[in-house]
Amino acid sequence: MRRAALILAIILSSIAFAAAPNAAAGKNLAGKVVNRAALQNVMTYCVDTSNLDRGPVSGGDFPHPEAFDVREVIERDRKPNGLLSRLPWKLEASCSAPGVDAVLRFNFHSIASFTTEAERPGAIPYDRWRYRAKLEVSDKASSGVIYRADGDSSISVGPTDRDPVGRWHASRQDAADLALGALVSDVKTISKNP
Repeated sequence: MRRAALILAIILSSIAFAAAPNAAAGKNLAGKVVNRAALQNVMTYCVDTSNLDRGPVSGGDFPHPEAFDVREVIERDRKPNGLLSRLPWKLEASCSAPGVDAVLRFNFHSIASFTTEAERPGAIPYDRWRYRAKLEVSDKASSGVIYRADGDSSISVGPTDRDPVGRWHASRQDAADLALGALVSDVKTISKNP
């Protein structure tokens, strides 16, 4: 009986120790790794904005504001000490460049921020909006998605804001930065736990 209990304890301990690294690695990830091996093999990447063709949210804005905001984020974050400088991948200027392993694409969705009558008397229930960025990293050769992450901006926009166009841009860029931050963090975590 004692021997059976000892064997059972050893088996359960082995299972627990075997599962621990996988559980810890999964817990620490900010996004969703769809294909870990492909993500680990990325050496070069590009950013594709061809899917971002929506027009301006309001008057006085750029013709393609979402693509503009992605380009702004990439230019800012690729500088030394920027977010993308911490990514161990090489950024190519064009997705048609030879040797590109992965393609990054963003999609943006506006989210209503609800207010209550007590917070703002007379306000409509959802008079504040903010952006969520959805980032997908695809393997260029297969076009299959290998990683996904979301970024929810904390910058909201409302009808009484002085510069709503500027705040829309700030909200989109904040959301994109948060999604990129998740990618950078997850790539580092995965490289430490191959």
